[in-house]
Amino acid sequence: MEQRIHRGALSGREEFFYPDMPVGYLPQGLRLAMPRNGRPGVQLLLETDAGQLDASLESDAFVPEFFCMKAVPVEYNTGDGSEQGGAMVLERRPACKPLYTTRLAPFAVYDCLKPARDGVIETQNGRAALYLCLCPRSGLAAGAYTAMLRMGSYCCRLDIRVYDIEIPQDTFPVTNWFSLDAISRCHGLQKDTPAFYEMVRRYARAMRRIHQTMFYIELDEACVASRAPYTFDFEYLRPLIRLFFDEGMQKMELGALLSRGFLPDGMPDMYTDSFKCAMAPELPIDTPEGYAVTVCFVQALAEFLRKYGWQDKVVFHIHDEPDIHFKNEASLLARKRQYYLAAGILRKYLPNVRVIEAVASPEFRGGVDIWVPGTPGYEARQADFDALTALGESVWAYVCCGPEGNWLNRFLDFALLKGRLLFWGCAANRLGGFLHWGFNQFPAGMDPFAGTSCPNHTGIGTNFPCGDSFLVYPGTDGPWPGMRMEAARRGAEDAALLALLRCRDEAAHDALVARVFHDNQNYNDDPAVFEAVYEELLHLLEEGGKA
Repeated sequence: MEQRIHRGALSGREEFFYPDMPVGYLPQGLRLAMPRNGRPGVQLLLETDAGQLDASLESDAFVPEFFCMKAVPVEYNTGDGSEQGGAMVLERRPACKPLYTTRLAPFAVYDCLKPARDGVIETQNGRAALYLCLCPRSGLAAGAYTAMLRMGSYCCRLDIRVYDIEIPQDTFPVTNWFSLDAISRCHGLQKDTPAFYEMVRRYARAMRRIHQTMFYIELDEACVASRAPYTFDFEYLRPLIRLFFDEGMQKMELGALLSRGFLPDGMPDMYTDSFKCAMAPELPIDTPEGYAVTVCFVQALAEFLRKYGWQDKVVFHIHDEPDIHFKNEASLLARKRQYYLAAGILRKYLPNVRVIEAVASPEFRGGVDIWVPGTPGYEARQADFDALTALGESVWAYVCCGPEGNWLNRFLDFALLKGRLLFWGCAANRLGGFLHWGFNQFPAGMDPFAGTSCPNHTGIGTNFPCGDSFLVYPGTDGPWPGMRMEAARRGAEDAALLALLRCRDEAAHDALVARVFHDNQNYNDDPAVFEAVYEELLHLLEEGGKA
């Protein structure tokens, strides 16, 4: 029987779908390419009069993960500056769509992925939106496979080329900072209860989905047992830390040791030249009192970590972005002196600790072990950072509320592929890992289903760009992933595959990466071009494995 003609959109490429996007006649087939342990995705938007549609996959080789794509609002376009203190969002709607964005805000985009384990896909405004993640069965061999995707009366043949190569696991370190407060608040769970820890476990598994290897426990004054004299107790962290290690994390990030302190109005003192003790923010670190508190704090922390055998599984943040937002060179010199003092205390009592820090420059030499410049900071001082790499130090990359404009980032009004290309930039520049601040950073009052621009409480600039502060959504049963999270997952997988190619054939690696990435402002974000380059990566690795 001849199949009915259906209207909609279908894609296996890294691109956003929109509720109001133009549609055409749907094809009856789609081709995909993947490693043996890859997990490609398919988006399907289908016009229908039904209230809901059933989706299914006929395959002996793959297990389907079905998601109902939910649209979320993008209320602002991102600005075009490259500094955090600039106009991060365009509060006054521009007359024309900025060239570096996908659409003129406000608009809606399918980013949220609501699990549909029963394959039932909800319909809204006459359209059903499906995301399918293809999960290969254990031991899948290389070769050509066919699967039949059905949704309602529509049927699509998936022709899947599985290359004889596997993605190396956990070889490219990734960390996204998460908020325990947001987990508690968004899911209505009291902290330190079995239900709360079960929800945190679901978030940890979502982090592991995107190959996150580190988890950040932000220490706060909950560890202060007494103040006269200062004593500290970290036992309350034990179940949380064990949970993350049980879920496969390799390292924990702890911090911070220093604080900016606060202005009289309660806002952070962003331009301070006097770092304070994180657990006693009224005390400068370089006073006798501040030094004593910091020593007692680190001594107690070291004893706690040794008690559970975690002392060698720690990286530490002394102070985030210590070389950003300072008044003048004298302020920077004062910060350096205070930072090195704190680093000395930390290394005295935790001799195997490595200091990791988001920075804009290599100015804090000797204080930092894992350098994490923002992409503009790296490119501005690339020779200096590459010299640190040559010395055997680790250099990663990060993005956050900046950079903006043409710079690669993962905002909701940017092309979806840009979030994946960030990892190709890491490969091109031989960077060893990736950091982002926003896994589920929802401050009180923020509902990402109603607004995706995060309020900015630093006192600098506008709200943060849409989608900047999160990759997951607080679903009814746990964290719901987003399309940008899936792009980040595949980006981390690409970084691991590219590292494998570089070890085998550095010239081929560089030539391949150059086809889509020159620098973080100059790249090819055409999904069709990237699709071809990605398959060439798989081909090169398969052929190299046969040599």
